[in-house]
Amino acid sequence: MKIQKSILFICLVVLGQIGCASVMVTNWAPEESNFKAKPVRVFLGYATDEETFKSSGEIIVRDANDLTIKKAFDFLSLNPTALKAPISIHSSSQFLEYKGVSYRGSVLLKPIEGKIYIINLVPMEEYLLSVVPSEVSASWPKEALKAQAICARTYVVREMLNRKKQEFDVDTSTNTQVYKGKNKEHRNTTEAVFETEGLILIHKGQPIQSFFHSNAGGYTEDPANVWGNPVEYLKPVPSEYDKDGEQYSWEEKWKPDFVNTNLQYLGVGEIQDILVSSRFPSSRVNEMEIIGTSGSKKIKATEFRKKLGATKLKSTRFGIRKEESGDYFVKGLGSGHGVGMSQWGSFAMAKSHFNHREILQHYFKGIEFARIVAR
Repeated sequence: MKIQKSILFICLVVLGQIGCASVMVTNWAPEESNFKAKPVRVFLGYATDEETFKSSGEIIVRDANDLTIKKAFDFLSLNPTALKAPISIHSSSQFLEYKGVSYRGSVLLKPIEGKIYIINLVPMEEYLLSVVPSEVSASWPKEALKAQAICARTYVVREMLNRKKQEFDVDTSTNTQVYKGKNKEHRNTTEAVFETEGLILIHKGQPIQSFFHSNAGGYTEDPANVWGNPVEYLKPVPSEYDKDGEQYSWEEKWKPDFVNTNLQYLGVGEIQDILVSSRFPSSRVNEMEIIGTSGSKKIKATEFRKKLGATKLKSTRFGIRKEESGDYFVKGLGSGHGVGMSQWGSFAMAKSHFNHREILQHYFKGIEFARIVAR
């Protein structure tokens, strides 16, 4: 009995040292045996007839067979439009500079159907060193940064799996994840990436759609109301901590010319009024009615936001009225599509001493933490 008690005591001490989360992490092995070694393919843009690359060391150009075809020091200028086959550009130093931004890894120039794709090939964990501080402030609490790192890693893993037959996995914008190269890296976010190395979120054995957005405005949204398809682990949840973050509440005034220009495609003539027709349970707008001199038309709020612009209509959780001046007064809550993790919600939760596991389990239901391992 004494021996059993001693063993139990030792186990409890060990658990206390390594943390309960450590024993709850499972392994996730992708089908591809070399997946962990695969670089993330980041689309930087299309090449023009003159492109330049800089480095603090030797610049090496290789052909599709990985044979060196050219070398330069510090500076390389070329005309990619003449390419008939892919080439890759490498540096003997750690970074390559392109259009004022330093990138880890190498750069691939690939001709496809008359266009030359410029793609940064970068190891996943090194890619995240830029993504996390590009998406949120490096001054945020560590647990919020770790939650963002896990979300971002899960997101890019899923994209890499789903886009195998496409030319790139992600771009540098909010269409996927914001990526600003080495210039944006910061010690705080680098630590968050290292401390969560290989960790992703899975559901039923597969990486989840780990969507995130700036501020939910108090309540997250069902993806069925945004993109048309429900997702089991992305249920709307209260996000009361949003109120402590930026863009929780906002106001805009739109001039009639601005509205008419952006909604001209509807063909209802000069806009006379804009009304909210219906809302979802989250209070986000479902449909809008646009009334013009030549008729009226109903459109989805997601389309309305896309046409007016995300900077002018920060979320679909808003109200609108026409004033006597003819201007439109818009008042809303939150910023972004509202699905998944609220970044400002995670910030405030971390400040209130929630850890990254609790933050992620709040926004994603029924998920597991898993570490990427080789098959």
